[in-house]
Amino acid sequence: MDSKQLIITLVTVFLLLGLYYLMMLPRKKQAKEIEKMQKELKKGDKIITYTGLSGTIDEVLEDRIILITNPDKIKLSIEKWAVAGIDDRKI
Repeated sequence: MDSKQLIITLVTVFLLLGLYYLMMLPRKKQAKEIEKMQKELKKGDKIITYTGLSGTIDEVLEDRIILITNPDKIKLSIEKWAVAGIDDRKI
């Protein structure tokens, strides 16, 4: 392999590694933020799940939460990882 091919190969590898890093960094940051939000859930928070279910937290357990849905006041037990975010919509 001559030096020209070696340089082209090294540049290509570094560009691919840089592109991978730039694509994965925001994804890892977002995953950390979601995990932090899920750890900080407390009673009374209004949340929405990945499936679109929303309600108010009635009780926080170790790895689950008890959710009260509106308007029927039905209590559901869901996993913390299923919480997509805090529901800040005005109802």
